[in-house]
Amino acid sequence: MKATIKTIAALAVLAYSAPAIAGGVSVYDNGDSKLKLGGKIFSDVTSFKSTNGAGVVTKRTKSARISRAYLTTKYYFNSDWMMRITTDVNLDPALTKKNNNIFLKYAYLEGKLYGKAIVLRAGQSHTPWIDHEEELWGHRYVEPVLIDTNHYDASSDLGLGLKGSLADGMAKYFVTYTNGAGYDHPGRIGNSMDVDSRFGLYPIEGLTLDVQYRNGYRGTKTSPTPGLNGTETKSTLTQVMATYGMEHDYRVGANYAINKKTPTGGVAVKENAFALWGWANITNGFGVFARYENTKDDQLAASKNKKTHYAGGVEYSPTKHVTLALALDHTKATLGGLNNGKTDRIGLWTQTKF
Repeated sequence: MKATIKTIAALAVLAYSAPAIAGGVSVYDNGDSKLKLGGKIFSDVTSFKSTNGAGVVTKRTKSARISRAYLTTKYYFNSDWMMRITTDVNLDPALTKKNNNIFLKYAYLEGKLYGKAIVLRAGQSHTPWIDHEEELWGHRYVEPVLIDTNHYDASSDLGLGLKGSLADGMAKYFVTYTNGAGYDHPGRIGNSMDVDSRFGLYPIEGLTLDVQYRNGYRGTKTSPTPGLNGTETKSTLTQVMATYGMEHDYRVGANYAINKKTPTGGVAVKENAFALWGWANITNGFGVFARYENTKDDQLAASKNKKTHYAGGVEYSPTKHVTLALALDHTKATLGGLNNGKTDRIGLWTQTKF
């Protein structure tokens, strides 16, 4: 017991004394073998208002919250193989007692099978698209990306993946074969697995061109009891995105996505969505950002759904790894051409990481 306490104490001292490096703090380094810790917190203090189609305020809150809190451990066996475990905290208002829900976000083994050209991932890992776009967007602590907002895909899932960089980084790919239900439903095992993929070209400095294709049942196809995980529905997602910018100065981007859902024995529904977004660092730690999203389906006029969403703000970074943003978030929904209500949130968002 005393030996265990001494070991924990030694690791704690190392964690606070070791220099910060990319990807977290190194708490152990012995040749090729390395242990790193990292963390990230999203928090906000905002005023929220929800208004129905008649203009009546149905909900109004002013509150502080921690929306996400990640703790990451990475262990590098050598320069080719590593493992990662990341826990996450998310607000879950459905829980009647403790609604800070701690869960597993990532837990995977990664290894280079053929340099950077073929890299294997096994376990609960990133899906190909969301994390990639979040890095380009850079403001996930205020707003998620288009397919995350619309719940077209999960940001992590259980299964296998292959990724790689070709032609000196001018082309990249990431393909996964997963359960399909996502990290928030790890026990929802279906009778099929889903394919999710991203292929990118980066022909000149600053320009990114990416295509996504996702196909599967997202864990809803079950056997021998169909409907066990809800209505059996096949989902097919295609998306294209182009962005341009310099790494630390600015970036603008545009997305277009088509998500088709076909329930067994039912009528297929296709949603079309697009997004325009951008950000720029101005001077002395100050910057601006904004995004606009529009989503609509192909239902008949009486039941056609449409959603318009925009957000933007001014951010300030007083020191490395700390960002503050004064921002506005607005969403308006219509059903059959009629105003179905809107939501507005305004306040201060923060991101802190190490």
